[in-house]
Amino acid sequence: MPPQTANWTCSACSLAWVLRATAQDTNASEWDMVAAIGTPENINPTYGLMDGSGSQLRRVLGNYGLDSTQAWLNFDQVYAISEQFTGMMSGGSWYHWVAIRGVTGNQIWIANSARGYMGVYDTLTREQFNSLGPFSVVTVTEYE
Repeated sequence: MPPQTANWTCSACSLAWVLRATAQDTNASEWDMVAAIGTPENINPTYGLMDGSGSQLRRVLGNYGLDSTQAWLNFDQVYAISEQFTGMMSGGSWYHWVAIRGVTGNQIWIANSARGYMGVYDTLTREQFNSLGPFSVVTVTEYE
């Protein structure tokens, strides 16, 4: 995951990572995704992503032919999803979006464009998850 170049583009970076990881757009970039999400109405320097649920991220995924779901999930649910699917998630107390890589041990493995933000690097422990949540999770459910 390349580091984000602005302090408000984590959602765009996560979206670009998912598009690259699923080979839907192997050249997807942070600023391409800022444009695709829609600035300033849906993402901007003042607030970042305007809708914390991830509805605009789902819209863009759909534009690339990816099916996705959104739900507010607990650690065990996200861990189970992460074993099979990719996606993105944001904690309500974290105000930061990351992409889901999978699992490693008993942690969720993430692609984090702001490594070290609030003490989180490449994984989320149950304790970190619980302190930074609740989490909105956009799961990519199908792609070709």
